[in-house]
Amino acid sequence: MDDHRFRTIRPTELIGYGVARPQRFEPGTDWSYSNTNYILLGEILRKVTGQDPERLIAKDVIRRAGLRDTYFPGTDPYIRGAHARTYESFYGLIDPPRDYSVYNMTWGGTAGALVSTPQDLNTFYRALLTGDLLPQRQLEQMRTAYDVKDETGAVVLRYGLGIFSLDTPCGPAWGHDGGVWGAGTIALSSPDGTRQFALGHNLTKYQRLNEAGTAFDPHPADAAMRDYRDQALCGRTAPQAPAKDSIEGPAALSPVLPALTAR
Repeated sequence: MDDHRFRTIRPTELIGYGVARPQRFEPGTDWSYSNTNYILLGEILRKVTGQDPERLIAKDVIRRAGLRDTYFPGTDPYIRGAHARTYESFYGLIDPPRDYSVYNMTWGGTAGALVSTPQDLNTFYRALLTGDLLPQRQLEQMRTAYDVKDETGAVVLRYGLGIFSLDTPCGPAWGHDGGVWGAGTIALSSPDGTRQFALGHNLTKYQRLNEAGTAFDPHPADAAMRDYRDQALCGRTAPQAPAKDSIEGPAALSPVLPALTAR
């Protein structure tokens, strides 16, 4: 990132990086988040419509949903208007954390090179889940989910088409998370969009690996954000979730948002 902070990377170059890697499993036999797939979807939109996919998404999704502060930055490395500065720790390898508030986001492309706000994220998911953006049949296709399991075989979340659901003390919630250098987000809504939670944090990969380097040690910030999530979605009487329950699902960009990923 330090050497390529202002570099523009084209979608075809990103796709080339992705498909050059070995295939992880036979299609239909497993699940794994893939930024490359979202870049490919953007290029399919370009091919089918003849339009720039970011302009098309801005017209058919961002403006249609009434989002006021959400946009694709393109090659502009600077965020418009007032915003938090963003810091990257990289699990303690960058110590002290370094400021990454300015950089070219084209490496994210249609996988999540978006600037947004928590309010806009809530507005988007409310419009999506209440049927204002898609016909009911397509919305149900999005919510047809695949079980994502941890190393013990326990289901940690259920992944649909661009959104996932996870269990809370008051039932399932739908949304997505995301992470880029210095910034992370998560936004979740009740299935009817009446209760919502959206949060952004400006220090990323703050967790620390255990001595074996195989897992992350528990971090107070994760527990605090999980409790905040449950209170927002379930009310102040929400029961405490087990300590192992994490706020985050699979990272969209690092290497976890987007579905929408906000920087």
